[in-house]
Amino acid sequence: MKFKKYSIIVLAIIVAGIGLISFTSDQKNFEIAKNLDIYYTLFRELNIFYVDEVNPDKLVKTSIDEMLNSLDPYTNYITEDQIEDFRFMTTGEYAGIGALIGKQNDKIVVSEPYEGFPAQKSGLRAGDIFIEVAGKEIKGMSINKRCQHLTKRACP
Repeated sequence: MKFKKYSIIVLAIIVAGIGLISFTSDQKNFEIAKNLDIYYTLFRELNIFYVDEVNPDKLVKTSIDEMLNSLDPYTNYITEDQIEDFRFMTTGEYAGIGALIGKQNDKIVVSEPYEGFPAQKSGLRAGDIFIEVAGKEIKGMSINKRCQHLTKRACP
């Protein structure tokens, strides 16, 4: 009988603990949702009523950067267009052709092939102009499309 009484008390404490943890988690999720709603409302109001033109991308980037800066100097947001460079810096794996490329007079030109990478190994030299990639003519393609064909990511 005594064992049963203690079992019920222990069970009640466990249920109360789980309920408290769940309440704390729910409260935290509520706070996050509430603050995101405030952020969205403010963002929308600025976009509609601010006296000057608002750049939404710049506002979001600034808000993300400042939020992370408030935590510590080491936490950073890596955008989608920066992820390839980040992977290369952290793993040493390179997904491009291994050359610095640029645009000159609406042409994609090799500025510098990197030593030991596919571009250099295949004989590309500084000043070479890309006419086609993988059998696809790049004339008339947008610069972003051209670069995606060359490096599997968009050019800056």
